[in-house]
Amino acid sequence: MSYFKIGNNDYSSYVNQLKVNKTATYNIQTNAAGNSVVDYINSKRVIEVGIIPVDDEAMAKLQADIDKFNVSISFRNPKTNTLEENVNCIIPTNSVEYYTIQADKVSYKALMLQFTEL
Repeated sequence: MSYFKIGNNDYSSYVNQLKVNKTATYNIQTNAAGNSVVDYINSKRVIEVGIIPVDDEAMAKLQADIDKFNVSISFRNPKTNTLEENVNCIIPTNSVEYYTIQADKVSYKALMLQFTEL
């Protein structure tokens, strides 16, 4: 079952964690009577994805997809328990760390990717 994709590439087999955070944006004002009035503007999701240690081929494919900064992802939505497709996101930071570099094998440590909904 597919539960995490970037564009058309399925990375479900490399995912060990999928976390969906929701943050509300609001405006708070004090009226003439001294009461606080809160206006809800919208909400955005931040999707955190844990990637297991991978080899150089898988990392090259992943880096090619996330280097675009603005990406479209599909993920399993915990609210509906279905795959929510084509959610436009940005990737504000990306950090990659080598695990081992050998002549015949290169691998990378596990990493966390954070996608912020546009």
